[in-house]
Amino acid sequence: MTGRNSKPMYDLGEGNFSMDVVSVKLNPDFKVFSEDPIQTPDDAADIACRLIGDSDREMIMIFNLMADGKVSTCNIAAVGTLDSCVAHPRELLKSTLLSNATSLLLCHNHPSGTLDPSLHDIELTHRIAKICELLQIRLLDHVIVHGGRYPSHISMLESGILEKKPSGIVDISEQYAQKVAERGTAYEYRNIYREDTPRKIR
Repeated sequence: MTGRNSKPMYDLGEGNFSMDVVSVKLNPDFKVFSEDPIQTPDDAADIACRLIGDSDREMIMIFNLMADGKVSTCNIAAVGTLDSCVAHPRELLKSTLLSNATSLLLCHNHPSGTLDPSLHDIELTHRIAKICELLQIRLLDHVIVHGGRYPSHISMLESGILEKKPSGIVDISEQYAQKVAERGTAYEYRNIYREDTPRKIR
């Protein structure tokens, strides 16, 4: 045990320190109404397209679900540039933890309209899934959307990407796995598409 007069182990500088006791809570912005609950990737994409589908920058949105499967909150967790968006896990999951959610749905947009997930997209998905597993929070899906005149989307659950990490994507840097991006190599998700993949995401 370190005594008061012992040499400090942490180099925090010198001087007097104070500590604020704080409370943490969500700050509601506005409400989003939907006639139907989110039960499939189509349902999630419909809401995501309305909120971020037409954006000229990549944006990441988190849907937080309670134990009964109902969506309690959604949060635009990151805003990037035309073709990429830095997405640190602690920022993505902040609203999930504050919402006491048991599961979450990850969505982001591709402004160009090309929906093929990049290596960045896939690695971020598996990184978040691993963290969610440690937190005992279920990652239901990662849906990429595009708005415009003909809204469209792709579900990584339906495509098999969420459940099966491609063996060719290994040994990448932490920085690479903390962003979504249109640029870079797109993974050919159609090669691992499975017809028996369930459409329900909860």
